[in-house]
This record gives sequence, structure tokens and C-alpha cells, in this order.
Amino acid sequence: MKKFLSSFRNNIGLKLLSLLIAVVIWYVVVDMNDPVESASYPVKVTVENEGYINNGKTKYYIDDANKTVTVFLRANRSTLRHVTADDITVTADLTQIVDMNLDPVMVPLTATCSGVPPTGITLARTTIPITIESIASATFPVQVDTGDSDPSQEYEVGSMTSNPDQVVISGPKSIINQIDAVIARIDVTGLTRSSTRPATLVLLDKNSEEISEDTIQDDLTFEGGIPNISVNVELWKKKSDVRLEVSYNGAPAEGYHVESVAVTPDTVTVVGNPAALNDLQMDGNKLKIDSEQLTVEGLQEDVTAEIDLTEILPENMRIAESSPNTAIVTITILLDDTTEIALDVDDIEERNLASNLAVSYGQTSLTVRVKGSSNTISTLTGKDLGAYIDLDGLTAGEQTLPVYFELPAGAALDFDEELSIAVSLKEKAKTDTDTETGADTSETGDGDATAAPSAEEASEAG
Repeated sequence: MKKFLSSFRNNIGLKLLSLLIAVVIWYVVVDMNDPVESASYPVKVTVENEGYINNGKTKYYIDDANKTVTVFLRANRSTLRHVTADDITVTADLTQIVDMNLDPVMVPLTATCSGVPPTGITLARTTIPITIESIASATFPVQVDTGDSDPSQEYEVGSMTSNPDQVVISGPKSIINQIDAVIARIDVTGLTRSSTRPATLVLLDKNSEEISEDTIQDDLTFEGGIPNISVNVELWKKKSDVRLEVSYNGAPAEGYHVESVAVTPDTVTVVGNPAALNDLQMDGNKLKIDSEQLTVEGLQEDVTAEIDLTEILPENMRIAESSPNTAIVTITILLDDTTEIALDVDDIEERNLASNLAVSYGQTSLTVRVKGSSNTISTLTGKDLGAYIDLDGLTAGEQTLPVYFELPAGAALDFDEELSIAVSLKEKAKTDTDTETGADTSETGDGDATAAPSAEEASEAG
């Protein structure tokens, strides 16, 4: 084995050169012999004598799956080397139909290729089926679609108008009946001003799938030819922090009053054309939810209503995509001499809190309903409620605790169930000062350390 490897390494350059020369000679010999080989090509069928079927009342069509046929060529290598699918013609001559009563009708196929004799040409199939139907025509509105594209961040597409806005399409009845929508597809990515954009024509079938380009080109006819559709895009600018203002009509039942009116969300973002946004600014950048939608007449309990914001918008304005289209309005109705007070968690006293713990709350405020004489409750604030929580014996962790109140004389809570609040107790992190203090104390208590003299020792020493 070693002798073989040693022999192989000797003059390795010459040996590799010899191998390369042998390969080249083999290719030259084979090429000079020009052997016969086979190759396959997908070729689109060319239809001849269409007028034999298409007569203004009827029309043929070929399914997309049958519009291309595979052609096999057998010829010398030198010939096949230069052949492409474009050099091959596959013809379906409609005058060669044998039986017009078949459904579908079968049309014979013939193929030719320059430089290849007929005996060297074979087709994967010798006939193709065609369907003959009466011609139908329909008018379709053009719908505009921007796909996943969006304009610049401070804008949204306001309105889009296609030109033309409708098309008339004719073709075999079954294909016309498949068409569900005509779409003008445009790209508005990064657009910062209104403009006219070129569109791509797309036909969708009943399953919302695109009808193939081959079907559009081969089987359908557009009145005036396939249109070059353009779309005029008008951009609307965004306006954020637009306040929602609520008004109501009527009065609650005797002995009751409207305590508060709240709307969630209280602000929205809108988009509109310049005129609409200018009018909005002149009106204080607010949208009014008017009294016709809300009434408290004769009521003794709260009112909650879901408002469709699209119904209160002026012309040429809409809610931005980032904002909800609805708002929840809550009108709180209370007995006279009853009020609601917002209690900030900062006004809750934390009693019996362990020195190594810190408290955080799961919310920022509580709503407390208080009743009493008008003189007593009219001036109350959260600080006056004497709110506290008892943390005696609690350790680190999540807790839900009752909130207790020490109300001033003449005031009382106006609810049946006690209020509670979620709190989180966490151990305080030790500071560097704490660590140093602990170290000093340890040294003082060490038997080897020198302790500071007492007052009596200092006196005796004196």
C-alpha cells in the first residue's frame, strides 16, 4: 500500500494533466460523433382558424392546464444544443375538429421545429379539449385596493377614485359568471401627498382567487381594449387628542341627581381633509356626542351606552385606524346628598407595615361613594376619608386587602360591600449605609475590638 501511494505521488502534476487531456479527448470524440439525444420542452399551444368557432355569438376557451403541452425532440446533439421552446410551434387547427357534438370538443395537435424532422417530434398528448360556449357580457365597477401598503406615518388614505371607474368585459359565459370583482391594485408606500398612481388590473373569482393572466389575455375581451387604470389618491392628515364631549337630555327622578359623566376613551385620533380639520380646530378640537343619543329622564340608576363614533363625524373625516370606532359613555346617577369621591392611593394610610417591606398598588385610585348632608359631603376630598389598610403580620407577596375608612361626622359610606385593593409587598433593598452600620456594630461587639470608654471610666481615668 505504501509503495502504491509513493508511486502515485511521483510526478502527480503530469498524471493530473494526462487525466485532463484524456477527458478533453473523450469530449472531442463524442462531439465529433454527434450522437442522437432526446430533450423535452413546454410549449404554449397556438390556435389557428379561431373564426371557425368564434362567430360573435359563441366562443371557445381552453383551460389554463391545457394551454401548454410538452414536446419531446430526438435529434443530434449539435441540433438540440441550439433549440429552445420558442423554436417549436404546437398548433391546434379548429377546422380539424372531428366531432363538434363532444363536450369538451377535442382538437388535434401538430408540432414543428426547424431542423428537426417530424419523425423526431413527439407530443405528450395529440389532442387538447376546448369548451364552446355562448358569449356573455357584464359591467363591473372598479374597486381600489392598496394591499399591505401604507402612506407616510402622519397620513392615511382618505379617498380613492379610479379612472375608468367601471369596465365592460365579454367572454365565455362560464368565465364571465366566475368574475366577482375587478380590482385596481396600487402601492401607496411612504406617500406624503395626494397624487395619481398607476394601477394593476386584477380579476377575482367567487373564491376571491385571482383569475390567471392567460385567461384574461386569451379568453376575455374588454370594451375599448384592456384598460390602463389609474387611481387618484387623496391623503388625509391625522389629528390626535381630539376630545369627546358628552351632553345628555332630561332630568333624573325626584330626589336624584347626575353625579358625573365619563366617556372611554376620552380622546381619539381622526383623519380628514384640510377643510374638515380646520373646522375641527375652530370648534376646539372636540367631537360632540349630543343629547339625542343619551337621556336620563326619570332615571334612578346609572346609564351606560355604547356610541358609534362614525355617526357623529362631520363630512370628509373618519376615525383613524389606530383609534376605536366606539366609545362607552357612563352617566352616574345618585340620590341627593350622595356623592362619589376619587380616592388616590397616595391618600391611603399603611398601618402596621413591617420596616423591611415596601408597598405598591395595582391601581392608582378608588371610587368611593359617600352619603350625608349636603353641607358635609360637598367639600369632601380623598384626604378627608381617613382611608387605611392594615398590614399587620403580612410578609412579602401579592395581597388583596380591605380598605377601611374613618369618615368625618355626618358622612357615611353608600355601598353594601367593603372596598378592597390589590397590593404588592416587597422587601426593601439593603443600602450601603445599612451594610456599613452592620459592620461597625459587629466590630464593636467583637471581644478583640477596643470599645469606647464609658463616662464613668473616663471620669475615673481623669
